Amino acid sequence: MLQLYKSRSLEVGGKVRVYFNLHTNLFSVVSMEGKHKGKVVAHGNGIIIAEAEFKVNKAGQEQVRKTKRKSVHAYVDGIFIGLTDETLNKQAYYNPYLTDYFMDWESKENVFNAKAVVLKDKRVTYS
Repeated sequence: MLQLYKSRSLEVGGKVRVYFNLHTNLFSVVSMEGKHKGKVVAHGNGIIIAEAEFKVNKAGQEQVRKTKRKSVHAYVDGIFIGLTDETLNKQAYYNPYLTDYFMDWESKENVFNAKAVVLKDKRVTYS
């Protein structure tokens, strides 16, 4: 499911940044190139990203830890591929109060890159 925001467009193959939006309870997709660079272009669920990088803004992380108030400072950058109802075999998570980076759910090792990521139902799965 994908809802375009303010009639903006989202192209398959475009560079994007995705984060979980606490207000919409969906993932927000920000374009990282073109006419709407740096702006939210869509909200959705089941978003597939290729060549993904997991990023945490350290200043934002410190602010959350200091104020105990949530703010957007962790996201997944990559290439927008499309939508799916499936998930991938590994799960990553991030908790600003407990972890410095995204971590693998089972191994507890830091995760910085992935070949593919699916952002669905408040979860981040990857391969």
